[in-house]
Amino acid sequence: MGKSYEKEYELHYYDVDKNLKGNMSTIINILSDIGTKQSEELGSGMKELMKDNMSWVFYNYHVKIFRNPMYGETLKVKTEPVGFKKFYALRNYEIKDSNGNVIVNANAVFLLINLEKRRMMRIPESQYKLYGVDGDMQCEFKVPRIESITEFKYTDTFKVRYTDIDAKQHVNNTKYVDWAIETLPEEIVDNYSLDEIKVTFEKECKHTLRLEVDNNDLEKVLKKEKYNYKLISSTQAELYGNVAITPLVLNLHKENINVVKLTESEESLENYFFNLLGGDKND
Repeated sequence: MGKSYEKEYELHYYDVDKNLKGNMSTIINILSDIGTKQSEELGSGMKELMKDNMSWVFYNYHVKIFRNPMYGETLKVKTEPVGFKKFYALRNYEIKDSNGNVIVNANAVFLLINLEKRRMMRIPESQYKLYGVDGDMQCEFKVPRIESITEFKYTDTFKVRYTDIDAKQHVNNTKYVDWAIETLPEEIVDNYSLDEIKVTFEKECKHTLRLEVDNNDLEKVLKKEKYNYKLISSTQAELYGNVAITPLVLNLHKENINVVKLTESEESLENYFFNLLGGDKND
């Protein structure tokens, strides 16, 4: 085990649903936040990692809720790194109420990614030392996999919005949970409670602008202005994240490049697999 970290959280009005309960998305947001807070206090927060073109991202998590916290409750949350294995980092979580009862248990697998290449990278030795992890785990580690669903009872389509994108320039992990729940009929959501979830992220989902111009110098401008992009051809590219259209067009115009076509699209969710477990009926 590495260095443990504890923090108290109060559930505010914006953290709860119409029944004043903290739901699965609330819990996942708290788990995300406490890991970030520990990294920041250790001197390796998001800003520091981004300077080195790196960022931690969830690959998999498994959350069990024994009791949903309520509006106004103060929760004691604890997390600690379990260990590292080359490309993978394992972390445990525990949430207790004011009486010391465990109301949530969770574990997660993280990847450290290169933000420019959008690919996972081997965890550097400096991160091992930072979190108090002594070398790679000796036990066998199998990457969690979730079977894909072949038959669907409920389906829906969601448009990726600007507000769904986080600082890592992809859809924030909690949005997928919200979308999965939104797919269910209202009578199910009202009468059942999601108390266990397993999520594996196989591929990023990003807000995308498809750009076509009349000049082969497109990549020169995209590199200069540090856009997050993928070049399709010398005159075509996909731009990811929250891209402001007017500054983009002006930057191109400065280099005598005219926009031929600009369309908005989203990557599909076909490569994201959700396994929603449990669901005790409410009284």
